[in-house]
Amino acid sequence: MSHPLPLSRRRFSAALGASLVLPFAAPAQAQAQAFPNKPIRILVPFAAGGPTDLMARAVGKNLSTSMGQPVIIENKPGGGGVIAMGEVARGPADGYTLVFPSILAVTNPALMANYPFDTLRDFAPLTVVGYIPHALVVRPDFPAKDLQALVAMAKAAPGSVNYGSSGNGTSAHLGAALFAQRADIKVTHVPYRGAAPAVQDLLGGQIQFMFLDMSSALAQIKTGKLRALAVAPANRFAGLPEVPTVAEQGYPGFNVHGWYGLFARSGTPAPVMQTLYAEVKKALASAEIRELFQNYGIEAGGMPPEDYTEIVRKDLAMWKRTVDQLQITLQ
Repeated sequence: MSHPLPLSRRRFSAALGASLVLPFAAPAQAQAQAFPNKPIRILVPFAAGGPTDLMARAVGKNLSTSMGQPVIIENKPGGGGVIAMGEVARGPADGYTLVFPSILAVTNPALMANYPFDTLRDFAPLTVVGYIPHALVVRPDFPAKDLQALVAMAKAAPGSVNYGSSGNGTSAHLGAALFAQRADIKVTHVPYRGAAPAVQDLLGGQIQFMFLDMSSALAQIKTGKLRALAVAPANRFAGLPEVPTVAEQGYPGFNVHGWYGLFARSGTPAPVMQTLYAEVKKALASAEIRELFQNYGIEAGGMPPEDYTEIVRKDLAMWKRTVDQLQITLQ
């Protein structure tokens, strides 16, 4: 039969038990309390000057002020985002190096035969920073006034209508290819090295239409340099409320959107992820960033990591289906 320990021994045992637990709990607590205690790097997989760079620098400036540490933006273009993402995937899971990919993070696994990452295994989605809708644009004097007229033109002379994009495998390319499939038209894709030369050829008549992200399209549409026949997301774009969606013009369920979000290395401690998310969400709610984004046709994000992870999961499956159906490759 066991006997209860004297009070003094019970207290000693309880104290001993606590001392055995605390050393294991302390590092995680200390890490959360100390974060950040050195500069944070945000790797942008594209050259300086584009919408991703603009968003990263705006958010980084805000985070640097609110978190009391420098936030360094590093442009690491190349390999369709693989170079920048690889540096995060191979680095420590401590939250000090983040990557800011576009939806290439979910389209590249479908397009690249030997894509080196598993997006959900190797990365921890933090939050969407911004959404950039696409518009289907034509030159101002183009004879088609709506999607039905454009489709009729393409069907009357199969293969005679060309569409451009900012590059193979981009959301602009995939969105236009998906539209062509839904409309059952035979059109020719002409890829460019960026949106600017594609717009130049659109105005010159070498291509007849393109899907253009709103950060590049909005000002040109408002000044009359380009004309929008439709917007690609499920809902109308607040900056161009008079322009109907693709879905409204006879293609129900059509919904092509571009998101830009932050990823950390998988395994980053939950308290660090929570700190980063809270700070980014606060930055995106600031009047300064909301005004800047609005001027560039960007809708601010800010969803929690678990919701962003679910979007990434669904988009990975959706673009895999789309790429397989359309037999698109990067070759």
